[in-house]
Amino acid sequence: MKFNHIHSLQSNNSNNGAKELIHLEQDKSQELNKSGVNLVRNSVEVFDSDDSEAPKKGLNLRPILRTIQRNTLLVVAITAATTIASVFVLPKSPRIYEGTFQLLVEPITSEAKLTDPSVLSRNENLLMAFSVDYPTLLQVLQSPSLLTKISKQIQVQYPNFKNDTLSRDLVNKNLVIRRVGTNLSDFTKLIEVHYKGKDSAQVEFVLKAILNEYLKYGLENRKTHISSAVEFIESQLPRLQKQVNNLQGQLQVLQQDYQLSNPTNDAGALSQRFREIQTQRFNVQRELSEQKTLYVNLQKQLNLAENEALTASTLSEDPSYRDLLTQKRNIESQIAIKSVQLTQDHPIMQSLWQQQRNISLLLDQQAQHIAGQSLPSRVTKPQILNFQNSTRQSLIKQLMDTSNNIHLLEVRNQAFTKAETSLNQQVLQFPAITRRYNDLQQQLEITTKTLNQLLVQRETLRVEAAQKEVPWQVASEATIPRDIAGKPIPVPGDTGKKLGMAIFIGLILGISSALLIDKLRNVFHTTDDIRDAITETPVLEVPPVAQSKSQFSKTTTVPSSLEENKAEQPNASLVLETFISLYTSIRFLTSRSPVRSLLVCSPETKDGKTRTAFHLAQAAAIKGQKVLLVDANLRHPQLHTMFGLPNLSGLSNILSENLEPQKFIQRSPLENNLFLLTAGQLLKNPSRLVASSRMHYLIKEFEANFDLVIYDTSHFLGFADTKLLATDIDGVLMVVQVGKTHRSAVTQVLNQLKASNLPIISIVAN
Repeated sequence: MKFNHIHSLQSNNSNNGAKELIHLEQDKSQELNKSGVNLVRNSVEVFDSDDSEAPKKGLNLRPILRTIQRNTLLVVAITAATTIASVFVLPKSPRIYEGTFQLLVEPITSEAKLTDPSVLSRNENLLMAFSVDYPTLLQVLQSPSLLTKISKQIQVQYPNFKNDTLSRDLVNKNLVIRRVGTNLSDFTKLIEVHYKGKDSAQVEFVLKAILNEYLKYGLENRKTHISSAVEFIESQLPRLQKQVNNLQGQLQVLQQDYQLSNPTNDAGALSQRFREIQTQRFNVQRELSEQKTLYVNLQKQLNLAENEALTASTLSEDPSYRDLLTQKRNIESQIAIKSVQLTQDHPIMQSLWQQQRNISLLLDQQAQHIAGQSLPSRVTKPQILNFQNSTRQSLIKQLMDTSNNIHLLEVRNQAFTKAETSLNQQVLQFPAITRRYNDLQQQLEITTKTLNQLLVQRETLRVEAAQKEVPWQVASEATIPRDIAGKPIPVPGDTGKKLGMAIFIGLILGISSALLIDKLRNVFHTTDDIRDAITETPVLEVPPVAQSKSQFSKTTTVPSSLEENKAEQPNASLVLETFISLYTSIRFLTSRSPVRSLLVCSPETKDGKTRTAFHLAQAAAIKGQKVLLVDANLRHPQLHTMFGLPNLSGLSNILSENLEPQKFIQRSPLENNLFLLTAGQLLKNPSRLVASSRMHYLIKEFEANFDLVIYDTSHFLGFADTKLLATDIDGVLMVVQVGKTHRSAVTQVLNQLKASNLPIISIVAN
C-alpha cells in the first residue's frame, strides 16, 4: 500500500498563507542545518554526560543535598528553634559533684615485689609471670555482682539507692573505673575510680563504700585463688599419676616385644644386619649360578647324567668288571681280524661271536651286581658300561662335587631368603615401632614433667597460703574537691558542648523533616532527582518551554498570517532547537539498533507527552526524516487541537471500518516531511481496536512507508491501550513532568514495562 494521496491540513482558502509559512519554515530549517554540527555536538554532550553519571556503587548524597537546598528555610528554622530552647534550658541544669580515689594494686619497684609473700616462695625467674592482668581486673571491678553488693551496703544509708544504680551509672559514665595512663608507655599500676552525682554527701559515701569493698576484695582475692589452685592441683594429680604409670607400662611391653633398648641404635643395627644378609644372599645366588653352569658343561662333556656318571665310575673301579671288559675287547679284536680272512658262517667266526655274547652277558650281570638299582634295566648309552679312563673319572668326580655344591648352595639361598624376608618385615615395621616408642616416651616426659611441676606448685601454694597476705594500698583517699571554707566544689558546666549538641540535634531534625516532606510530596523536583532514582534507564531533559496552553497553541498551530509567524519565530526556534537536540540524543541511544517507530507515553495525565510527541516529530522532519505522527490516544485525543483541526475521522475509523489509511493521513504545512493521522471518532472499548490484528498490520505498513512513526497514546496507568500498542513498537519514550508526576507512578510504569519486556529507550524529563 502506497500513501500517494495525502490531504493538506488547511483548506484552499489558506493555501497562500500555508505556502508562505512553508517558505519560512524552509528558511528556518536551513538556519538550523547550518548549526546542525553544534546541535549534534550538544546532543552528544547530553548523552555523554548521562553516561558519565552512570550509577555508581555506594552511598549517593546528591539527592539529600538537593532536598536540603530546597528546604533550607525549614532546616534553618528547626535548628534555630532547638538552639534557642537549649539556651533557656541549660542554665537551669542542677549542679554535679565528682569525687575520686586511687588504689595501688601491685608493688611499684622490683625490690618491693621481691619482698611480696607471693614471690618469696617462687623462683625469681617467674617474677614476670605474676603481673596483674589489668583488663580482666577492670572487668571484675565493674562486674554487676560486685557493684550490686556495694549498692546493698549503700542502701543502709540511702534507702532509695537501688541495686542496679551503680551499673546504670557505669553505663552513663557517672561511674568510671579505669587504669591510670593513656597508652602502654605511661600505664601505671594504679586503679582510679571516679563517681559523680547531684548530692555531694552521697557521692562521698558511695566512693568510700566502693573503696572499702575493693580493699576487701583485694584481701580475699589471693587466698581464694590459692585455695582454688591447690584444690585443682590435687584433683589433677591422681589422673596424671595414673597416666604416667600407663605410659611406662606401654613402653615396657613395647621393649619386651621387640627387644628394644635404644630405638635409634637398634634401627641402625637392624639395617646393617639386613644389608649383610642381602649381600650374602647375592653372593650365594651368584655362586649357585656359576655351579649350575659348570654342572651343565660337565654333563655335556661326559654325555652322561649325574646318576649315569656315578654308575660308570663305579663300574670302572671294579677289578673283575675291568677283566671282563679286557676279555671282551680281545674277542672283538679277534673278530675284527678273522672277519677279514673268514666268512661269517665259518665255525671259528661263530665261535668268536658266541664268546662275545657270553662275555657281554657276564658284563651285564656283573654291572647289575656292582651298580645295583642305580643301573637302568636297559642301558642305552655304551659310555656307562665302557671303561672310564682317568680323565673321565676326574670329570665324573667334578660333576658329583658340583652337584653337591649346588644342593648346599640352594639350601643356603633358601635360608638367606627367609632371613632377608624376616628382616625386611622388621625394617618396614621398625619406623612405626620407633614412632610409637618415641610418642610414648614424649608423652611420658611431658606427663612426668607436668606431674612434677604440679607437685612443686602445690607445695609452693601451701607455703603462700600460710603467709600473711598484703592488701592493696590506698594511693589517694575517697574525697571530692572542696574550697577554702570546706564546701564541695561542683564540676564546671559543659555548656558549650551541650549547646553544640543541641545545634547538631536541631540540624538532624531539620534534615529529617525535609526528607520526610519530600517523601510525602512523592514527586521529582529536578531532572537530577530522576537520574538518581532511575539508574537503569537513560534520562534526557527538555527545558520547560511554552508551558501554558495559550503559549503552546501560539507556537505550534498554523498561524493566520505570515506577520504573526514572524513575530513568534524566536520562541518557535528555541522549541525546535530543544527538540532537535532531544531527537539527536535519542538517535545516539538507538544507534546500534535504529528504530522505525516510537511510542510516547506518560505515567499520568497532563505530563506533557502530547507536546513532546508533536515537537519530536517536527524535529525529526527538520532533520530530513519522513515522519508520521499518529494520535493513538483514542480516549482523550489532543493532537488535532494543536493543528487546529476537527477530529471527525481518523485512526478509530480505519480500525473499526477497515478503511484505507492514506485517505486520513494529512501533510503538515510546517514541514513537508511531517504527516498527521488524527485519532478519529471516540468509540467504546478502544483497547480492543488497539489490540486488533488490523492495528498490527497498520503499524507494519506505517514503518514500511515512513522513516519514523511516532504514536501519542493515553497515560500508561489509566488504561491498557499503551501497553497493548507498545508490544509492536520499536521503542518507548516515557515523559515525566518535573514537579508534577508522582515518583510511585514512574516506578510502577517502569516495573510494568520491564515485566512485559517492552523496549523502553529513555525517560524524557519535561
